[in-house]
Amino acid sequence: MNPPGTDPEQVRSHRAPPGPVQRAGTRASVGSLVVAALAVGGLVANWRPVDGARADARERPYISAGQVGDSVSARSFEAKVLEVRGAKVVGFRGTGHDTDGVWILVQVRITATTEDTLLNYAALVDDKDRVYRATGRFDQPFTAGRTLQPGIPVEGEIAFEVPRDVATSLRIRLAAPLIDQRMDGMAEIELPKFDTATIDKWATNQEPVIFKTPAVAP
Repeated sequence: MNPPGTDPEQVRSHRAPPGPVQRAGTRASVGSLVVAALAVGGLVANWRPVDGARADARERPYISAGQVGDSVSARSFEAKVLEVRGAKVVGFRGTGHDTDGVWILVQVRITATTEDTLLNYAALVDDKDRVYRATGRFDQPFTAGRTLQPGIPVEGEIAFEVPRDVATSLRIRLAAPLIDQRMDGMAEIELPKFDTATIDKWATNQEPVIFKTPAVAP
């Protein structure tokens, strides 16, 4: 009981400072927190994606590979390469389009599987993994928003413009998404090998090669 006239708050504010044991306990608690924080920080600093892969590598498309004549899945459609041609000049809807390199025309059959889909992405890849997108010099029906319906195969060509020195060995990649292909399906089909003489013949022939527009397969 406090003496008469003594303020309880004043008594509490004048309690004795912590003794050696209390100070030691406080320092130990603070030390434990610091150690724990450093440990967590170390874990965060040393964290790496599984197998050292970066996030963008883990989110790459799921690529299904095949050869000419194989039916290769791109999740929402099946793709098959039927034929490959080359040209100096491509004729499309009455207009000739020439190139300083060589045109590679890949005839494909695309069949949507379970839902309506699009073939928005088409590219050739050379032996050094350089990518050559389908040409935008003219509107290609296959990659210009044509809707593909399930179970109905559509055949036609896709045109690419590439340097002559890479045209001997290429593979084609096909996918539904145009830009964001992360974690989605992609078909990759190796094209036939061509010798330099064949490429040179294509690249110097001024006779236009008529582009085959997509149509429902018989």
